[in-house]
Amino acid sequence: MKKVLLSIVLLAGSLMGFAQEDKVLLTINGEPVMLSEFLYIYEKNNQENSLEKKSMEEYLDLFINFKLKVTEAIAQGVDTTEAFKKELAGYRAQATPKYLQDQEAIDSLVVMSYNRKANVRRAAHIAIQCPADADSTTVADATAKIELARERVTTGVEKKVKKGRKWITVREPEAFADVAREMTEDPAGKENGGELGWIEVFRFVYPFEDAVYTTPVGEVTPIFRSPYGFHIALVEEERAYEEVHAAHIMKMMPRGNEATAMDAKKKIDSLYQAVLAGADFAQVAIENSDDKGSAVRGGDLGWFGRGMMVQPFENITFGLEEGAMSEPFPTRFGWHFVKLYEKRGIQPLDSIRQQMLNQVKRDVRFAEAEKSFIQKTRTEYNLPAEMTDAEVKAYADAHLEEKYEDLRNLVREYHDGILLFDVSLREVWDKANKDTKGLAAYFKANKKNYTWDEPRFKGYMIYAKDEVSAKAAKQIAKSANPDSVVSYINQRINVDSVTYVRVEHGLWTKGKNAAVDRYAFKDKAAEYTPTEEFPFVIPVGKVIKAPQEYTDVRGQVTTDYQDYLEKLWVEALREKYPVVVNKEAL
Repeated sequence: MKKVLLSIVLLAGSLMGFAQEDKVLLTINGEPVMLSEFLYIYEKNNQENSLEKKSMEEYLDLFINFKLKVTEAIAQGVDTTEAFKKELAGYRAQATPKYLQDQEAIDSLVVMSYNRKANVRRAAHIAIQCPADADSTTVADATAKIELARERVTTGVEKKVKKGRKWITVREPEAFADVAREMTEDPAGKENGGELGWIEVFRFVYPFEDAVYTTPVGEVTPIFRSPYGFHIALVEEERAYEEVHAAHIMKMMPRGNEATAMDAKKKIDSLYQAVLAGADFAQVAIENSDDKGSAVRGGDLGWFGRGMMVQPFENITFGLEEGAMSEPFPTRFGWHFVKLYEKRGIQPLDSIRQQMLNQVKRDVRFAEAEKSFIQKTRTEYNLPAEMTDAEVKAYADAHLEEKYEDLRNLVREYHDGILLFDVSLREVWDKANKDTKGLAAYFKANKKNYTWDEPRFKGYMIYAKDEVSAKAAKQIAKSANPDSVVSYINQRINVDSVTYVRVEHGLWTKGKNAAVDRYAFKDKAAEYTPTEEFPFVIPVGKVIKAPQEYTDVRGQVTTDYQDYLEKLWVEALREKYPVVVNKEAL
């Protein structure tokens, strides 16, 4: 019920701009309520209505009732409780993050990341290890090594060469791969000349990505540092982003076991021939592929871009035409063959903006937006330099409602909505649910308002193992207090852990229970046959054409009684708290 109430108070929508100067619309017990608050709430709850003066005046009465209840909640001290403070703080904490960020900087990062994603780059690198916490000597040594590496691959180091009879000094850049094999401290780079393959946004640490994407193709990056050490990279090639939707079938090939490897090759060849002969690719994958993650999906790997799969898997897959299937080939995981379903380029930014935003927020680059927010906040509020970043952010948080009208309105709605729920629960809802005498009296006074379209059987359905148990249960059902029938039967009949009698209590219309139809409504056409366990079936109760007491229509009566109590409550609040309306403000 709480969520329902809050949804009424906090209907989604945006405040239209009202050019009117803010005025006092009304006072409640001498406390002013501003026109802007009313207009804000009115607009959120009446977005499809025109802003007619008459409709506003009609809504004003509902608004006054709402504010009277909030006033009463405050008078009762609800807003001073720890539960209230905690709940309000929780709602506010959910609403404030977007205000504690530099949205312009974040949007810029999203666009930048998307533009980088649109073009993948292939690069090679040279790495010199240097931990983030390295001492100055280690840093100096690593710096000297990476500077030398860059000099060798860009300008070249000075060399003495003989030209004719003379020795002259020359500089000739060396091949990047040769220098990488000699100098890099990346073990893989020593084997492959520093080759990294295709670089895609978010796939490498941000300093590496940033250096590669801010350096022209064909050139070597400036020296940059990552958490692993110092690097330079050669930007070798750029091509438009492309991703594929493919499936594969794999047989594992354990390392170091030639016999097992040959067996894997025979199995993959057999499966490949089966698919060529017409077997369903997906079914073959489900039944035979050793990649269990994709096998359950018929070998489907979903969409993926370059840099996400091992070689030669990537090259072979991207080299296929749509609808084509590769021949079997090995990777370090085993033998595969691939079927390519579709290819596509990058999706429009609007369609993947949220995905890009989520990736930006999870990435270290988001720190740039955080730094931008902190700096803008320092400047905006002229904060002292000695304040820490955390203190600056806390200061900004404390002044958000002053700065943002929409947040101020939203927090006020949270505040009043929580108070409204708590006080309504106490004064109306719980009171109505617990007031059995009041419910009975209300039903009696308004009995004519509660009718049925068809009669109901009200009572018990008794299912018994034998006739003696059935008669005993029937007697209890007739004589005992309705609240005690089941417990009496369990105490007096269902003894020694044996269920002699099963009881159902209810209010049934015809067609809802076959046993009721057969025995209570005496419908011989009802399809019900007693079970072997409980062959004796007896109804105890009567068929009634209209509700006899409030419990027969408890839900409806309770709702109506709540409305009645609320009406009385509002009348009392209007007597208790004087309301003065400045209608000229509208």
